[in-house]
Amino acid sequence: MLALSDDTVSLQVVLSWVLGGVQTPTWAVLGLFAMISIGCFGLTMLLAGGLDVLGLGETMAVGFGLEVKRFVAWAVLAGSIVVAAAVAFGGLVAFVGLAAPHVARWFVGPMHRPLLPASALVGASIVTIADAIAGAALPPAEIPLGLITAIAGGPFFILLLAHRLRT
Repeated sequence: MLALSDDTVSLQVVLSWVLGGVQTPTWAVLGLFAMISIGCFGLTMLLAGGLDVLGLGETMAVGFGLEVKRFVAWAVLAGSIVVAAAVAFGGLVAFVGLAAPHVARWFVGPMHRPLLPASALVGASIVTIADAIAGAALPPAEIPLGLITAIAGGPFFILLLAHRLRT
């Protein structure tokens, strides 16, 4: 598709998005991103209680009055919206969405009301640190952010799996 596109699409911009990266936005884009982030945060916080109940198992969730199929459908839709917003602004940054909740759970425990904002903060911290490494590793060039997170994320999950298998 890139080969067939006209000259209005910059290959550098598309490649940067595919490899993941933090771009310096305009104030208008930053405002839009802030509004979308606040909306996504509110949406996830609405689901926190139901996620805790669902964590007890489907039978227990039904016993607590949760309509499991409907709730799961809404939760998947909400998760898709949150991920779509993040990918639209940051590109394909590997492993952050998988690693951040595990790290946050070490600090705040399994309850979703504190876990969801903690995961967002940990994810933002991971992206900020990885972006700093990407910019400083090979000056004046910049390594793609997605490459840095993939290099760190792969071993992280191997260690996490090895730890889980030992217990």
